[in-house]
Amino acid sequence: MKSPLIGRFSAASILLLFMLLSVYSFAQTDSTAAEEREWNIRPSLSIGAGMLNYRGDIIANRGSFNPFQNKLSFQIGASQPITSYLDVNFFMLFGKVGANERSLVRNLNFESRITTGGIGVTYNFDHILKEDRYLEPYISVGFEAFEFISKTDLFDSYGNPYNYWSDGTIRNLPETKENVSEAIEITRDYLYETDIRTLNQDGFGNYAQRSFAIPVGAGFNMLMNDKMTFTMGFEYHWTVTDYLDGITVESRGIRAGNKQKDKFMNTFMRLTYDLTPIPHVPEPDNRGIDKGDIDQDSVPDFADMCPNTPLGLEVDLRGCPLDTDKDGVYDYVDNEINSPEGSTVDSLGVALSDAALEAMYLEFIDESGKYSQYTNESYSMETAERKTQRRKTSYSVKIGEFEEGINDSLANILLSMTDVTTRITEDGKTVIEVSNIESLPDAIKRKVELESSGIATTDVIENNASGEKSRVTTIEQDVVSKSSFGMTVEEALQKNKSLPAPKKLILSENEYTLNRPIDPRSVAAADDSEFGAQTVYRVQIGAFANKLSSEQFDGINDLLVVTTQDGLTRYYTGAFTSYQQAASRKIDMVQRGFEGAYVAPFKNGKRVTIESTGNATRSENVVPLPKASSENAGKVKFMVQIGAYKNQIPADILDKMMDLGRIEQDKTADGTVKYFTGNFESYEEAKTMKEQLTSSGFSGAFVAAKYNGKFISANEGIELLK
Repeated sequence: MKSPLIGRFSAASILLLFMLLSVYSFAQTDSTAAEEREWNIRPSLSIGAGMLNYRGDIIANRGSFNPFQNKLSFQIGASQPITSYLDVNFFMLFGKVGANERSLVRNLNFESRITTGGIGVTYNFDHILKEDRYLEPYISVGFEAFEFISKTDLFDSYGNPYNYWSDGTIRNLPETKENVSEAIEITRDYLYETDIRTLNQDGFGNYAQRSFAIPVGAGFNMLMNDKMTFTMGFEYHWTVTDYLDGITVESRGIRAGNKQKDKFMNTFMRLTYDLTPIPHVPEPDNRGIDKGDIDQDSVPDFADMCPNTPLGLEVDLRGCPLDTDKDGVYDYVDNEINSPEGSTVDSLGVALSDAALEAMYLEFIDESGKYSQYTNESYSMETAERKTQRRKTSYSVKIGEFEEGINDSLANILLSMTDVTTRITEDGKTVIEVSNIESLPDAIKRKVELESSGIATTDVIENNASGEKSRVTTIEQDVVSKSSFGMTVEEALQKNKSLPAPKKLILSENEYTLNRPIDPRSVAAADDSEFGAQTVYRVQIGAFANKLSSEQFDGINDLLVVTTQDGLTRYYTGAFTSYQQAASRKIDMVQRGFEGAYVAPFKNGKRVTIESTGNATRSENVVPLPKASSENAGKVKFMVQIGAYKNQIPADILDKMMDLGRIEQDKTADGTVKYFTGNFESYEEAKTMKEQLTSSGFSGAFVAAKYNGKFISANEGIELLK
């Protein structure tokens, strides 16, 4: 007769065997059928603890596992990966299960010591999850043999049998009329002392205390590092025995159970350590990825005289880009690769004429600005010695205090006023104010002028000789105003303005009502009458995505900092009605190290072009590239490389890239991805965009070219257009 045990296991065993054979067969298959894969033992050891919970014939009417029946478990295991997503596991589990049923008709209890050992397969979804994950789910199935030794608690610690009376008590004598006065109450000690099989209450005899089960589990792994993994999960063990609790459907009388087999569940935490040594990855013999080579030009850093060479450039033995004509300007930025020997060149490597050299000399020694030209091209100069200025008491009118940017129209209005400056507070806020006013009456007069032109003010500030700032009180302002103008500040405001002072810097039309008509002075316009039709020139010394430290501007007492809604913070110095004076100030800023300084004109609250003022022309020493007339015209495109990264892009760089719009990528053989933006016909246009990107935070940006779908150096692109 076929054994019921064998029948129970046939389907599950065949299924598990089929899975293991399939996995092994898959592991042995490689991309090349002729090559036999080498089998490597790479075990991982694990240890864990959890809680066992029983489901069987005792308290069988409950709908789920009873948390109050949980008992401790302990497990150890070893696993061997077959593929990146399949592991074979060998495990042992130790613990106890038990249950206590208490009712008027049936009072049963048991505790069984469980010892299991088995094999299983775990699937962790590796081939469909991200490689850089920290958490991964898994499912598992296995086959195990286990031993159970079940006992029941029938006697207390004094040897008294438990007699369950109908009044809910436990007594030392059976419930009879004669024992009512003699029986005493006792309590259970929950020590399971009686072997259920030996007790043989149901006539089952010497039944087997070993069986088999199919554990099915799920959970997740937390990948702590290359060696350690923390796991949380559960396993439902489907057994093929009904003797775990000593109760079956064939038990006698009220003891009879259900037809289902006994089951138990293990909820656990586990720590796994991978014994596989971390493989030593040999350094690939590829260009640009040698150890200790930050710019990847194949010249080690310790011998590299130019450690920040842009990617992809040909270098000499010192690690520096090639300079064919030895003019000090590398070929990849040299617009004239074959300059005459011994000639003086500009920053683009173009030989300077005698006239240009004379103009540069005059510009260098000039203090009036007569010979200064408007240009973004800079030349190295010695830093001028700073002059010490003696402080004196002055006043300023505070316009506003800002944490974030202001709109462009408001910024232009402020920039078109000669006496507007800014300062940064200790908590990082930008204070915009009209400063350098010599006396308090003049400060009050300026406050009234600003309010009358629609620009709200907050305070009048005194700046003493020690550099300390203090607020001039309203009472003090009124006293000085009455003494100087014969009226209070508020009376002066009412006399010079038909509307109450606005609470904001500049009011917009939708902030007015029928009861408060539109005042044209307050709608995005400032009073430029003090300048007449003149243009205000300021020198922009930088524009950056992030604010710079104030230490970089030491000694610049007329610094104006404006952060606009585009996220850029612009730094200006000076405010002149003469272009020559602004040009002279620009030269001073270049000497201080601000090589990108240039003159920015403002008129009637708007930014205008330098050419429209009639005061400046393009510098003669800026030599534009000739228009392409070769057969490659239109085939060569100039782009700006904004970065090259392997694996992940830094979060702050990624945010900036997303704001640029279209980005092209080029992946090299070693896995490095280069990122490009822009698409220009000429090198000069791309160079202008490169300078803008550099000031926006892409410090390593440089110009490259693309020809027939292949990225080449800018120098090669220029040669193709000749």
